Amino acid sequence: MAQGVVSDNWSLQDITTLFTEGLEHDVAGEIVFNGEAHSYRPVSSAVIQTEALFDFISDLILRDEILVEEKFTYSWERVHSPILEAKNLGVVRAYPFLSEAEKIAGPRDRIIEHICSTESLRLSHQKNVDGWNTNRQTPDSLLSATLWGGAGMCARSFVYEKSYTPHPLRKRLFLNSGFMLPAADALHQLTTFLDDQKVKVTKKIYGNDSLFSAYINIPALPIRVIQEANSADQLVTTALQMRADFQSLRDWLKMFQNAMGEDDTESLLGFRKQLDSVNQYINKKIGFGSKNKPVTMEAGMGIFKIATQGNPLENLKNQFGVRATLNKLVFGGAGTVELKKYVSMFGERGSEIGYEVERSFTQNA
Repeated sequence: MAQGVVSDNWSLQDITTLFTEGLEHDVAGEIVFNGEAHSYRPVSSAVIQTEALFDFISDLILRDEILVEEKFTYSWERVHSPILEAKNLGVVRAYPFLSEAEKIAGPRDRIIEHICSTESLRLSHQKNVDGWNTNRQTPDSLLSATLWGGAGMCARSFVYEKSYTPHPLRKRLFLNSGFMLPAADALHQLTTFLDDQKVKVTKKIYGNDSLFSAYINIPALPIRVIQEANSADQLVTTALQMRADFQSLRDWLKMFQNAMGEDDTESLLGFRKQLDSVNQYINKKIGFGSKNKPVTMEAGMGIFKIATQGNPLENLKNQFGVRATLNKLVFGGAGTVELKKYVSMFGERGSEIGYEVERSFTQNA
């Protein structure tokens, strides 16, 4: 089974605008909740564009295919942008989900019920429904795109048993409302694991000072792509070229995903064991050890050397295959230099927008 993902045309539209017009200088609205009321919190559109791009890069490299709703691809494919290269290679593929709209409608409506956790959100959504039924217009178009559209894409994910990478504003709504996506996702588990490992390494290196110690929270794969690309126009091309380098990891993820779909406990434990092995190896590499087996840390060639009495077989396993790939991603760069390079690609280094993008991906260690 292909390890595909359902993705939003809205995300590809924002990425296309990023490549053709640069980082946007306006703000978008994140739906937030306060008691039984909801409101819109301003968030930089440039940050939303960047998050969409980083998600897209990870999917380009580690998914077999990215499926988008065929009916709405006009929002991005009529404009010449690097995304068209991914479409021409078949990595991004339009699919006629709405040819079976009746299958999607029921799950979509139930998902909306779960997301609408406040009375104000329910009432606002109902006004959109009434407006659409009356004159094909929605009074709150942003809410419609975020909630109604997001629920529809979640329903596609559920019905067709595919993972879903939501647009950043939809992702924020799901998180803020407490809604969980319907499909388990091996890649999401892997990227969360890599993020946690990168944070651990950063804390070890830079300490925990609340004022001066911070880390850049960028996924590992976009860091690699930014390192290799010389311009914004090369980001998608570079990601596509890296697919060959990460074929083994993509195959591993496919087996991991299939084990999830089949609820194969024994296989799932095997995959988790491999991740645990990487975790233990990284702990030794950065100097985390038990009291009776202390570990020292030495700096060398940008990566840490090991001085430990740990399990030599596990150490050896982490030098090859998928485990070695994951270790390289964890130690492949903290992201600080890469983020500055990224905003420079769009001519925004040192600008207000550049600062906003850098700040949004910076967190206290």
